[in-house]
Amino acid sequence: MGREPNFARPWYPTALELFRWAARGRRLRVLDVGGGAAEMALLLRQEGHEVEFLDIDPVNVARARALGFVAYQHDCNTPLTELLEPERYQAALLLEVIEHVFHTHVLLQSLWQCLQLGGFLVVTTPNIAHLRWRLRALLGYPPRGEGYHVRFFTYRLLCAEFSRAGFQIEREAHATSTFGINAVRTLLGKPPIRLPLPRMFRGLLVRNFAFVARKVL
Repeated sequence: MGREPNFARPWYPTALELFRWAARGRRLRVLDVGGGAAEMALLLRQEGHEVEFLDIDPVNVARARALGFVAYQHDCNTPLTELLEPERYQAALLLEVIEHVFHTHVLLQSLWQCLQLGGFLVVTTPNIAHLRWRLRALLGYPPRGEGYHVRFFTYRLLCAEFSRAGFQIEREAHATSTFGINAVRTLLGKPPIRLPLPRMFRGLLVRNFAFVARKVL
């Protein structure tokens, strides 16, 4: 079932920030993978990018086509190159998608094929090893997203998946624990902040990962 548009999803501002940084002012051909209600596709089109849309849900695909996008229905557990041309895109989005795909390596490897050399991915996904979810596990609760997510990622595992597929991480902008600071800022009507974390603490204190990963040889 398709979902209703929601432009307030918390990872969208971070994804836009990372995309703009990686695009460096260029107008790009972009593939929005698992694009849902096409919110990010619309935002990037407004900024002048040529966006194509891909999703497993026929309702989402029909909506994207009605909005004027080239849109494909596809299960990302099978290679994207079954219907997309190699080296067609300069950028791709994977926002809260890879945790829903059993064969993550198939998805990342086929995206590497679909991207031009120097093209990049913007990826967001939850961190199953965040301190809060570790504490829940100690109390006997199931993993976050159990029954909805089919893969669970840690920082090291995700970095290894990128490297295995031929991507190099260029920038990180993770949503981090702020120990109540953001709760106070929200009450004051101020935007949230991200605390810089040493690499050794990212696996523990990052709530949601956000990466730019670029295609390399």
